[in-house]
Amino acid sequence: MRRVRFPQLVKRGSFVVTIYKTPSRGFDGFTVAYYDPVGIRRRQTTACYAKAREIAVGLAERMATSAPESLLLTGPEMVVYRRALEVLAPVGAPLDFAATQFARAVGGADRSVATATACAGEAVAPTAVPRKMRVAEVVRELLEAKTASGRAPLYLQDLRVRLERFARAFALPLDEVSPNDIERFLATLSLSARSQNNFRSVIGTLIRFAQRRGYVSKEHTGVAGIDKSSSTLGEVAVFTPAEIKRLLAEAKPELVAALSIGAFAGVRSEELKRLQWEDVKLGQGHIEIRAAHSKTRVRRLIPISANLASWLKPFAKDCGPVTPFANLALQFDKLARKAGVGWKKNGLRHSFISYRVAQTGNVASVSLEAGNSPSVITRNYLKCVTSATAQEWFSTMNE
Repeated sequence: MRRVRFPQLVKRGSFVVTIYKTPSRGFDGFTVAYYDPVGIRRRQTTACYAKAREIAVGLAERMATSAPESLLLTGPEMVVYRRALEVLAPVGAPLDFAATQFARAVGGADRSVATATACAGEAVAPTAVPRKMRVAEVVRELLEAKTASGRAPLYLQDLRVRLERFARAFALPLDEVSPNDIERFLATLSLSARSQNNFRSVIGTLIRFAQRRGYVSKEHTGVAGIDKSSSTLGEVAVFTPAEIKRLLAEAKPELVAALSIGAFAGVRSEELKRLQWEDVKLGQGHIEIRAAHSKTRVRRLIPISANLASWLKPFAKDCGPVTPFANLALQFDKLARKAGVGWKKNGLRHSFISYRVAQTGNVASVSLEAGNSPSVITRNYLKCVTSATAQEWFSTMNE
């Protein structure tokens, strides 16, 4: 059977209905999106592609055959038409009358807007008027487009959380949100410099997407003129070999694998939650972080040290998730209180990178294992611990 590609367009006359593939929580999902005859964007969702296709074809045929000629406008055209009516409403002028007066004002039917403007001493081409789309609407379209293009769930979740917060702050058309507004929004976030920069990046993605779709003027500078926050990790906090021994000794069995992989392989918490036992290749001596599960969307292999293997072997399975916990942070916090160890945010990963670079002395190799750049490791992790302590860390065995 021919492979179906998304987004899929169903056209009947001047009407277009789009089918997006929008999987959720591991299950298939499809969204049917279209502009109704009065220019309002509508959506319907279903878990079945055949049903989505049936809905799309039915909608397109029904609108194409039943809509009067006066309404045979595409969604974008109808948005422009409605906006024009709103602008003229206060003065009570019909649209055709206003268009006639405008044409006369710029020199008549035989002269273009650009020519008339040039005669007035400003030889510039007319610019397209952006369609009025509210921030929340553009965010939904961006997420649909990214989902349809097959972007990783981690990336989509990050976009959704950040941009929905941005949309709540600005309940107005996106083209009316100025760079100064964006800068003030970023300044109000009670977040680290790195998180602020991540917000800045995704807002830039949203603006560029909106410009491509004609929702924001090309002259909008977006985040280009907004300085990045000074993002430094500062002094990293690591667990001592004695502390990791207490944590492992007190951990309940279903938590040991995740805890030991975090400590001795440095896998990020979000990656840990998606890690499957089939990715933990004890026989081959490495853990595979698939691109789809990686924060950076780059596949990487992490060697399984002898001490990590000793902690994993009693719990290893052929398949299934490595950890059953959706909220690992909560589990780790409970464990730390039980073990009498002060929990350190990102402490497992910080510990692994610090001890590993001290053990090997090879920044480039550790950067590949950890999924960080060599510059970040050199700046934040180099010379944090001694090689002797690193040897003790990686000698923590399951006796």
